[in-house]
Amino acid sequence: MRRVTTTVLLALAGLLPLSTPAHADEVVVVPGTSFPSGDTYLSWFGCDDLFTPAVGGPRATIGLEEAAPLGARATRLALAGGGTASGPVGRVGSVADATWSWWVRPVSGGQGVAHVWYVSSELEDGEVWVGRADLGATAGSWQQVEPAAATFTWTRHVAATGESLGSEGAATVDAFTAEHGDGPGYLLSGFGCDGAGFAVDAISVGDPGSVTTYDLEGVPVTTTIGASADRVAEGAEVVLTGSTIDSGQRATGAPLRLEARPEGAADFAPVREVDPAGPDGRVVATVSPGRTTAYRWFMPATGYADATWSPAVEVRVTRQGD
Repeated sequence: MRRVTTTVLLALAGLLPLSTPAHADEVVVVPGTSFPSGDTYLSWFGCDDLFTPAVGGPRATIGLEEAAPLGARATRLALAGGGTASGPVGRVGSVADATWSWWVRPVSGGQGVAHVWYVSSELEDGEVWVGRADLGATAGSWQQVEPAAATFTWTRHVAATGESLGSEGAATVDAFTAEHGDGPGYLLSGFGCDGAGFAVDAISVGDPGSVTTYDLEGVPVTTTIGASADRVAEGAEVVLTGSTIDSGQRATGAPLRLEARPEGAADFAPVREVDPAGPDGRVVATVSPGRTTAYRWFMPATGYADATWSPAVEVRVTRQGD
């Protein structure tokens, strides 16, 4: 997650499209906060204005949500205090025509802000229009946020320094662009100005015919298994290890349940209850199979990932005389 500053916006200003090619609208599943492109992402920024650096970014966690707008999960954002907002940032080719909406569930409070940062033909080189509006939401339930419907206070600025060149009054995005011209820009909106945490999901951003809705879901994980031996005498001990790793090859430390399928059995069955992981993120179990048995680990579904099974490993048992 990146912090939005005017330096970031200026660095990207040269990338603002004069027009956006049409693509079909689509839904994209986002693992955690890893958005697939730099056009839309979660960030944090100042509640009062974009030219005052925001401090204290949010802590992001993934959680199961009973009534999530899309899928089964959402991203929860918790800020250290008031004055900073967190939420989606989107780059569009037309601020007047763009779709700009998302869903929020405030834990408490519900004070937010929206910013628009864009250029139009009415401006001199190096100038930018900046609009700011307050947002509000009711605590405890999911509701859709549509910032473009709010009334913004507009100012003209020198983009490089933030120097104000004068106020242009209050108006919605539609009304302001009708008078001062449309153009490419950035749409920022978020909650947390009161320091209260919230959940976010189903972020829709884009130009007509090219709107992407981002479904914030869990991260992909893989569960592995290892065995100290693949052939033992009857009753001998075998140490089985398991761990769940994320896409960055980091152990998540998830608890695992050992399952077994003895030779001749049709299905796997639990051997024991869920075992916790050790400090290294691995789960360890010692077994003494009486006959050839296949073992696997099962990771129950968590707030951040779906349930997974490891591959099976077979431990062959030899008896005296075999």
